[in-house]
Amino acid sequence: MKGKRISRSRTGLLESLPALPSAFRDFQARRAALLRERGIFTAFRNRSGFVLVIVFLMTTLLGSLSIEFIITAATSNQYKLTFDRRLKAWTIAKAGVNFCVYILEADKKGGSSSIMQGASSNSNVDSYQDLWALDFPDIPIEYGDLKLRISDENSKINLSVLATEVVDRTPYYSVTQRFFLNMGLPMDLADTILDWVDLDDARSPYGAESSDYYMSLPRPYRAKNREMDSIQELLLVKGFTPEIFYGLGDPPVPETNLVEDNKGNQNLDAAAVEKFAPGNKELAAKASSFKELERPIGRERSRRLADYLRVNGDRTDYLSDVNKININTASYRVLSALTDLMTDDIVTELIRRRQQKPFESVDEIRDLVTDDTFRKNHLTVRSFIFRIEATGMVNDTEVTVTAVYNRDNKKYYYVGEQ
Repeated sequence: MKGKRISRSRTGLLESLPALPSAFRDFQARRAALLRERGIFTAFRNRSGFVLVIVFLMTTLLGSLSIEFIITAATSNQYKLTFDRRLKAWTIAKAGVNFCVYILEADKKGGSSSIMQGASSNSNVDSYQDLWALDFPDIPIEYGDLKLRISDENSKINLSVLATEVVDRTPYYSVTQRFFLNMGLPMDLADTILDWVDLDDARSPYGAESSDYYMSLPRPYRAKNREMDSIQELLLVKGFTPEIFYGLGDPPVPETNLVEDNKGNQNLDAAAVEKFAPGNKELAAKASSFKELERPIGRERSRRLADYLRVNGDRTDYLSDVNKININTASYRVLSALTDLMTDDIVTELIRRRQQKPFESVDEIRDLVTDDTFRKNHLTVRSFIFRIEATGMVNDTEVTVTAVYNRDNKKYYYVGEQ
């Protein structure tokens, strides 16, 4: 009996299945009509769970939109603030370049002493006792601070005139050879520079040209075969690795008794300078004394090639004054390379003399540099080309504008920022 009841029950359920589709269709039709008549939320009436879900979804959506808006607004404000600070820093730095040009022009006209008592007023001599050479303190201005630095390019060896259109090898080639030798670097580097700046494609004994080296590189390029545009161009020349160019790592030959520089005492007391007035000799002596301190003389600690080599000058005439090396500002390492006779004692004596009183003529060192032709043709006591570095600082934002400027013809060889 029990088995029969179960069987009939199953049979009744199966018999009722064909009626389900039509009933479902009727339910759906009534639901659709109700939605058209009363709207979508009628279906959720008296169903608090669905309403809660919708409210939660809407709240989440609005919250996401709000967060996105806040992040976008904050990012935009930060970009605007950063841009505003950088623009102000750039404006300060650009003004600093113009101020440095004014200082150089005032020095050229012999007006340095009228600006700062104790500075040299001899317009025919450039030395570290001139106004342009001072270690300027940071200058506070309306929006931030300004840091100035002027350095003498005539204190360096001009690589662009190792060879010219009319001379295969100038005396600066030998100077460059000795410079690399004294640095503990291969003398062959002078040959690779020579081939880079000369006009032809004939390789020097230890050099490199387009046909035999540069065009065979994985990323080929040609030798410049004319004057260089930037000292950084050395990184394209065979043999000049970043380690050599930037003076990184230990030198090939250990060096001792190194110094930061051989400029003498350039520092001025900023507070004294602010209070300084013409006629106050005691304060002037304190503010602008260049010989108060005895500083050691020796090879400079820096091995960065840009501190000793340059590329700007006059290639049309390698004997031009703008290519000459200023003995009043040249570094120990450059002075050591002038001739084969430049011993450490001679270089030290030369620097000692100029710190006491800048040379007014190259003949004043004829006992130290005995080669009359080289001394008169390649050395000078004046400078023409200067590197200007002006840094604008606004809060933690800094912009440095660098310019290479020829004071004689008021020409900019280079202007860039970082």
